[in-house]
Order: sequence, then C-alpha cells, then structure tokens
Amino acid sequence: MKIKVFTLFPDMLRAMLSESILGRAIQAGLIEVELINIRDYTLDRHRATDDYPFGGGAGMVMMAQPIVDAVRQNTDPGFHGRRIYLSPRGRRLDQKIVEALAREEALMLLCGHYEGVDQRALDGVIDEELSIGDYVLTGGELGALVVIDAVARLVPGVLGSDESSADESFTTGLLEYPQYTRPADFRGQRVPEVLLGGNHADIAAWRRERALEITLERRPELLDAAPLTDDDRAALRRIRRGREVAALLESHGVKAERLELRLADQWPKKWFAAFVPGDRRKAAKKHCLSGRRHVGFLWRAFSMGFARALEGDAARRAWAEDRPDPCLIYLPDDGLLFRTSGALPDALMERLGHFALADEALGRTFVATSRGDAGPYYSKSEENP
Repeated sequence: MKIKVFTLFPDMLRAMLSESILGRAIQAGLIEVELINIRDYTLDRHRATDDYPFGGGAGMVMMAQPIVDAVRQNTDPGFHGRRIYLSPRGRRLDQKIVEALAREEALMLLCGHYEGVDQRALDGVIDEELSIGDYVLTGGELGALVVIDAVARLVPGVLGSDESSADESFTTGLLEYPQYTRPADFRGQRVPEVLLGGNHADIAAWRRERALEITLERRPELLDAAPLTDDDRAALRRIRRGREVAALLESHGVKAERLELRLADQWPKKWFAAFVPGDRRKAAKKHCLSGRRHVGFLWRAFSMGFARALEGDAARRAWAEDRPDPCLIYLPDDGLLFRTSGALPDALMERLGHFALADEALGRTFVATSRGDAGPYYSKSEENP
C-alpha cells in the first residue's frame, strides 16, 4: 500500500508516522507513506499558497495552482488509486469505506486548510471527499492520519494477529466487547470468571452478548445494518427485556445485576438437579422443560408431584424466615436470571408474575406461578439443605 499525503505542514504527520504500529509497518515496508509539501510547488515569490475568496467572506482559500502542480508532478499519469480530499462536507468515514480503501493499490490524500480549497483544484485532481466526523478541525492532517491508521490496520502483516482487525469494533457491525489482561484481580475488581475458565465456546458467547449489549446501549443505530443471526436477534430481545426488568426492580429499590444469558439458559437444569429427587428428575424434565408448551414452567415440578414443597401461606412464611441475600431471580417466560440484594417487596413480586427465587448455592427456593389456584411453593434442596 502506497500513500501520498499533500500538506502544508508535513511535520504534523511525521511524529505519528514514526511511532507504534504505523512506524513499524513503514519500517518493515508493509506500507509506504510519502509526505509532499504543497508550498514547494507554489509559483508565488513569497511562497504563498492561499488568497482571499472571490465574492468576499472571512478567511482565506488555498489556491488551485500549488495543489494541482504538486499532485501532477508526484503522481504518474497511470495512477491507480483513490484521490481523496479530507473535508467536513465529504462522506463520513466508516469501516466499510476503510475496507474499500484498503483494497486499493495506492491512496492520495489532500489536506486542506483555512476556509477550504479552490474548487478547480478539487475538480482537476480529486476523486472524492471524505470526512472523519461532524466537526471542524484546523486542517486535514488529523483526518489524513485517521485514514492512514485505519487503512494500515487492514494491510496483511501490520497487526500481530490476523484475527485482530477482523474482530474489532465496526468490522463485525457491532461495538467491541470489553477486554481484560493480568492481574485477574485488580484492587478488588475481578475479571469475569468465564474468561478464566478456558471454555472457548462460553467465552465466544460471552463476548458476543456483551458486544450486542454495548451496541444496543451506545450505538443502537448500528444494529440496523449489522449482519445479525437469528440467535443474535433472540439475544437482543432478551437483553431489551432484561433492561425493562432491571428498571422495574430498581423502581422498587432492589439492586439487580442481570447475569449472562448463557447462565440463564443453564439455570433451569441446575434448579431441577437441586430440588427434584434423582429418581423423578427425568420424568420431571420431560413434563416441565421439554417442548414448546412447557419450557421454563418450574412450578409444574411441584404441582405434578415431582418435588415436595410447602405451598401457599406456609411457603411465604418459610421463605420470609430464611430469605437469602443475595438472591437469584429467574424469569422462565423471558429466560432471564438476575442476582439481587435486599428483600423483594410484595408489590414487586406481584408485578413479576411467574418467577423462581433461590440462593446462589441452590439450597432453598421460592416459586410463584402467577395463578390463583397453584402455589407459591417453597422447598429445600436435599443436597444443599
């Protein structure tokens, strides 16, 4: 990849181009960046490159002659590449444009200054205008550096890992998931356990969920164009519902943390293993967990006699006497699992409808059915009494 940058201030770019990844890529010959000083091509005896705008107005305009001559004397007639002017009125740069630029043989970047560039220069030697954002800078040099840096990362060999550029923000259509490094515990802040377990499938699921969640929170418009799978869309529905439930809990003074969807998916089977005796577990799962009709209806384990429990007011009293803190809340209809602290007010429990509560060790549980003719139920685990 060869890049020519036409600028009035080449020293503004040299420092950036000599450091870090860009510096190493240039030294290794993976990319070639040539800085061309437009001022060297002016015919003005005072080396001026700008003049007052026709029609009046504030500021100065870069003249066409130095730009056109600089470009024509430094590009071959058969130049194959994109000739770009960094301008606030151009197309806004995004990752798709960066990927297209990275496939070019060469790039030519023109850095404007003052109030802009004589349109005749743009008509003569520029193919397109690009903007790096909806704001105004003192010149195009910073924009040129942004383009160079973004494009260089996609040139083979520039990054240490081939996966680095393919798994970053915007490349996947989503914002990037959080990253962590050693130590695992930094002043009481621990790395998520899933990243320490070595299960690559679980790690991939965690990263995808966090990317979806962060994108929904910060840049939801990106989801409209992101290449989402059916699983992604289902996850987004659950994440959105999780935000609604978290707001409901907070409105009743309950602090809550939504746990990973992966953990929520695993929780019903763990619950059955804890509260349904082993000789009845297979039949209980068949009637209570399998099939579209019964998915998640944990209370059926009690109503159908697979597990023993206190019911009604006796269940409420038993749970109130040894209610754990923190407490896990599972919402079967939404497939969501929360960790909460503090007691759940009766008014909140009525709003939640069908749910299961348990301590983290799954030693005791309280299950509400949202039905007047069944439950609630309270049970202790034989394995974790």
